[in-house]
Amino acid sequence: MADYSRFIKQQVSSRLYRPDGTVETTKDPAVWTLAHRGYSGSGRLDVWVYATKQQALREGAKLAMACGMDEDEQACQDFDVGRWQKVLHRYAQTHPDTHLLRVQAAFLQFPE
Repeated sequence: MADYSRFIKQQVSSRLYRPDGTVETTKDPAVWTLAHRGYSGSGRLDVWVYATKQQALREGAKLAMACGMDEDEQACQDFDVGRWQKVLHRYAQTHPDTHLLRVQAAFLQFPE
């Protein structure tokens, strides 16, 4: 049986800023996800899970390039130097609101 525990890590789930200047940070188990909805799949949302945020960002940038960003000069420059998040941001700027290409943590919910 495969061990997927390397995918689950403690991520910041909330921050509470108090008037006295203290900050309370809560962490919960989460996985890094890459979500994509575009022209293909009839509006279907595809979601992939990665062990690290960097892996998800890199794969998201590769997907963005395959989805036409390879014709965008700024996206190509950012991709060539490994600015994965900037490639995803450029994708969001240049595509309609019905499209989505995003990396974010997905927090796990455990039944009581």
